[in-house]
Amino acid sequence: MSTFLRRPLFHSCIRLAQRRTFPTRSFSLSLPRHAALAQQPRKEPTVLIVSPTPAQLQEEELDVEPIPPEDAHIDITDRAAEQLRSIATRENNDQAALRIAVESGGCHGYQYKMELSSQRAPDDYHFTHPTISPSNLYIDAVSLALLNGSTIDYATELIGSSFRISENPQAKGSGCGCGVSWELKE
Repeated sequence: MSTFLRRPLFHSCIRLAQRRTFPTRSFSLSLPRHAALAQQPRKEPTVLIVSPTPAQLQEEELDVEPIPPEDAHIDITDRAAEQLRSIATRENNDQAALRIAVESGGCHGYQYKMELSSQRAPDDYHFTHPTISPSNLYIDAVSLALLNGSTIDYATELIGSSFRISENPQAKGSGCGCGVSWELKE
């Protein structure tokens, strides 16, 4: 019997491991000035198609001051507009739109509610992308006061894809980690 087989197995494995060479990995940290910046998606100011009149708001019994059309401002990214166009094409409905509302609730006080819609309500502002159509957005008069100046984006991640509100000038901080709940600036 050879001497190798008489040795305990444990010692043989250690000697074998000592003789093997393993590839080494080297890590480096980039200085911030060398790191590539994430590109912001291209966004465009929307075109306001229809806005509610004070008479329509009064008829709907809403106690809200309408935002004048020249002051109503929502941006939409190209990828959000493309997704809206894709939905409208798939539904075979040029009036298909993303309805955005703000509701009280969530861990920070307010939360966004988004759903697909095919009819504009009397108190809705109707926005669209300037070059990609159809890409309709419906935002009610109460919610627009809390969303005016925001950007609508469409994000695709490993866990799913969704429309998102970013850069809301009425929101305090970045809100909740879920991206839905947020706090109003004082």
